[in-house]
Amino acid sequence: MVETTNVAEAGVDNLPTQHQAKESATPVKAKEIVHISNNVFDNINLFNEKELAQFKSFAIEYIKSSKNGGITTVQDCIAIAIRAKELGLPFTACAEHVYIINGKTGVDIHIIKGLLSRAGCTWKCLKDYQPLYEYTDGINQFVDGELPEYVIKCKSKVDAEAKRKANPDDDNMYVYPVRWYADSRGNKYPDYRLNTDQFTVVANTAQMQEAAANKKIGVWRIPAVPVNYITEYEITRKINGTTMTSKGRFTLQEAINADFFTKDTYKKYSRIMIGNRAFTYAARDIGSDILFGVMETTEIKLVNNKTLKDIDFVDAEIVN
Repeated sequence: MVETTNVAEAGVDNLPTQHQAKESATPVKAKEIVHISNNVFDNINLFNEKELAQFKSFAIEYIKSSKNGGITTVQDCIAIAIRAKELGLPFTACAEHVYIINGKTGVDIHIIKGLLSRAGCTWKCLKDYQPLYEYTDGINQFVDGELPEYVIKCKSKVDAEAKRKANPDDDNMYVYPVRWYADSRGNKYPDYRLNTDQFTVVANTAQMQEAAANKKIGVWRIPAVPVNYITEYEITRKINGTTMTSKGRFTLQEAINADFFTKDTYKKYSRIMIGNRAFTYAARDIGSDILFGVMETTEIKLVNNKTLKDIDFVDAEIVN
């Protein structure tokens, strides 16, 4: 049984004064917490024949135990170990997220994001595979997001004509969204591709049949069709008290122009691939001292005409 003493019964005189308590207190020395890396690969000297031989033996066993890990040769394993040491990352993380393509090192988007996070960078996605639509003044066509300064977007053709009449002497062009139409076969057409000799606008099935009898294609109005998609990232970093920002953007049309979509895998993951490319552009611009110019996995594989696999697009984050 634990005995308790009532403070009132003990008397105030028996309590230690503030000075006495301070004197009798045992001083506690603050200890600095030091995080020591347990990564044995950090201390390997690959110029030492004995240590190099030991690492090669490890590499052979590692390749055997990780058939799906991507590393197939001892030389690639050494190259990844060197890159891991330069980037200050664990070997095992790099073994799963760093690739050697034609002698060059590429890292996936998760390593890039992890390195930037560790350096105190922050980012936001300004445009996430945002659809871009066409605009016209009745003669010229423009794509949203690439409009010259003198081109002013309007809500409709009526709105554009009203502004043009109100400002007859300015040099601006007033444009409005392009209208889109579809036929019974699912083909889609912008209005500037329609001609009255071949097409006619219909509102119901009866009019569709009438158009067919007159050997014309009946079409009806549909929502606007995107002609491009864009992803844009902004990365912020503070260096020596100065806040720096960098923007990276990439579009579907840029990927098409570079023949990225010649295979089904690329089409299936177009949104992820375009987002990764936009982020990488901004990351290399603001963090050259962090990334040392390394290429992102899908980027280096496409440049070297290597086949991309589903695993290259797995959307997961590395926790530092």
